[in-house]
Amino acid sequence: MSILDSLPSRPLSDAELAALNRADAVGLAIAVDDDGPTEALLLATESWVKALVFDGDGWRTADTASLDERERYEALKQCEESVRSLRG
Repeated sequence: MSILDSLPSRPLSDAELAALNRADAVGLAIAVDDDGPTEALLLATESWVKALVFDGDGWRTADTASLDERERYEALKQCEESVRSLRG
């Protein structure tokens, strides 16, 4: 089961985002928008960062950045920029 499959088919509550941060499979979960339920988030593991967005029908990956050749901060910034440009 992928991380996308484990997310509910709606935006995340603050408690659900906090639970993602406690999950073994995720090293870091950050909301991109902080004004209500989370509709865009960044997930990071030791090997990648993913930008996920809720588009009304479900969650989809907006960007994935490998940590093989870059620092986590750079990957987080890239993924955040992808979400912001996608959402206008």
